[in-house]
Amino acid sequence: MDLSNYFEETWKARRTLLGAAEKVTPEEWKREFDFSWRSMQKIFAHIIEVERSWMLEDILGKKYASVGDAEIQRLYATPSLTRARGNEVAGETRAVLAEYMPGKLDETREVKGADGSSIRLTVEEILTHVFTHELRHQGQLQVVLRLLGKKPPNADWF
Repeated sequence: MDLSNYFEETWKARRTLLGAAEKVTPEEWKREFDFSWRSMQKIFAHIIEVERSWMLEDILGKKYASVGDAEIQRLYATPSLTRARGNEVAGETRAVLAEYMPGKLDETREVKGADGSSIRLTVEEILTHVFTHELRHQGQLQVVLRLLGKKPPNADWF
């Protein structure tokens, strides 16, 4: 399995979780809890926008214009709109994967660490971080579904 497969499996799990989200009410979609990114809507927005920022800024060296709360409310107003935005960003990521795999994965980039310091990572390390970042948040989405009284779907890769 290569990085492309890892991303495809991660996106498949995302689609599964969005399928479950399509069965919640609009109020449940936006309901905030006292952890993480607070709501299903905001967790999905975080996952997708972070993926986009790492592809554009950290790998391609382009400017990523972060989205504010009003833009999140518009782009991620429903699970269906979230699916559309996720598909758009996945297309951008597929283009990065096609450009960098396999021959340019060892190129390095200077990126900001969690504490704001500059660190050097390979493109492969950045890509690995992106899909593992989403996996962690997918677990949080399953917790939110449980808190809403729903049975979360199996989002495992197998």
